[in-house]
Amino acid sequence: MNTKEPLIAYSQLLPIEDPSQTVAPDKGETKKNRDVYMPGYETRIEQAETRTEQAEMRSEQAEMRSEQAEARSERAEIRWVQAEARSEQAEMRTEEAEMRTEQAGVQSEQALRASELRYRRIFEASKDGILILDVETGRISDVNPFLVELLGLSHSAMVGKTVAELTPFKNIEYNLAMLERLKQHGYGRHEDLLSETRDDRHIAVEFVSNLYRVGDKEVIQCNIRDITERKQAEGEIRRLNAELEQRVAERTAQLQNVNEELEAFSYSVSHDLRAPLRHVVGFVELLQRDAGPSLSGKSLRHLKTISESAQRMGDLIDDLLAFSRIGQSEMQKTEFNIEELVRETLGDFRAETKKRNIAWTIHAMPAVWADLALLRLVLVNLISNAVKFTGDRAEARIEIGCAPSGSGETVIFIRDNGAGFDPKYTGKLFGVFQRLHSQDEFEGTGIGLANVQRIIHRHGGRAWAEGVVDGGATFYFSIPKRNEVIDGQ
Repeated sequence: MNTKEPLIAYSQLLPIEDPSQTVAPDKGETKKNRDVYMPGYETRIEQAETRTEQAEMRSEQAEMRSEQAEARSERAEIRWVQAEARSEQAEMRTEEAEMRTEQAGVQSEQALRASELRYRRIFEASKDGILILDVETGRISDVNPFLVELLGLSHSAMVGKTVAELTPFKNIEYNLAMLERLKQHGYGRHEDLLSETRDDRHIAVEFVSNLYRVGDKEVIQCNIRDITERKQAEGEIRRLNAELEQRVAERTAQLQNVNEELEAFSYSVSHDLRAPLRHVVGFVELLQRDAGPSLSGKSLRHLKTISESAQRMGDLIDDLLAFSRIGQSEMQKTEFNIEELVRETLGDFRAETKKRNIAWTIHAMPAVWADLALLRLVLVNLISNAVKFTGDRAEARIEIGCAPSGSGETVIFIRDNGAGFDPKYTGKLFGVFQRLHSQDEFEGTGIGLANVQRIIHRHGGRAWAEGVVDGGATFYFSIPKRNEVIDGQ
């Protein structure tokens, strides 16, 4: 209801006067008239205005709700359209999935057929015999052509039987117990199985069984391999090994005989040769003492030469005896510091070198696993050579240390600045009686380096040298480390 309508109607009941003809009433009279004709007029006016504003607000709110409803309706229509589109897409995807499933099924069938075809080709082309057995009964369900040819039995003669019923495999106890063990472990093996073929040939076979699943069914596959040639080869190897062992035993016996003969020779040398030498030296000394004053200077020089030669012959005999004993004595290996052994060995040369100007350089060296007495003999020979061949040097330099080496050995070197040697004769250095210098230049018997090499070889090591004429020499030897040592006797 419009609140302004009563005011308009009420004002129409009042007479309209010409303002020019009316006298303005005073304030008291006006108020009196208003109170008489319109009681609560202002309050109703305000209420009417308030209701008008509220009506306008409700109208605006209604319009807004109408607009919101229209917007929701539009969004609902959009969602409906989208839902229809998604439904169509889902149907398309479902159709595509069904098509892919059908294609996968076709491909799977094709792959299965191809796999079966490949297996069949392998089964038929295999160069091992193959049996397929039923896991419940142990009876043969299929046989490949190779086994048919190997055994000389027909396919029909084997299918439906157990392995133990086949004559070639009558030695196999292929019963229920064997089947149970195969089910439990999935694997079985028979080696060195002698079988007979239909044409009475005896062959050796290897029989291997495996349990596997084909679809929803378990089967047993038995592979039979002809190992006759392999067994024959193994027999030949055993025969050759037996012959080799026999030859080694014979050679060992021969070597033992040679060693016994060498010991007899050493004994003969030490007794039979030494006695005549002692006689020669003794009679020369008697002759010098008794007839010396009456002999000429030339005759005395001859006697001196005879005495020195006999003495050198005695030294050679001693060295030969030492060389022969090196290979006979049993090594007593211990772990010791080779640097300490070097310094101890140098003490043996103090008297010989105290009037010489020798600069010794001794480097730190590790412990080694060796026979101490034999290794001391090696050091004595090598240090003696260094001292001897630096005799004409105003200032001799001798250096002893550890050279770079592999992980399995320790390499020791003795270096000097002495006379050296021609490198082309290096191969002769370690031979018995091999000398690169004359007796007049340097004394010696030519056995010392041979002793060095023999001792080092007994330890499983190496000995070698480098040198230049008048430019010094370096001698090396290696000792295998304890974990790498293979004792050589």
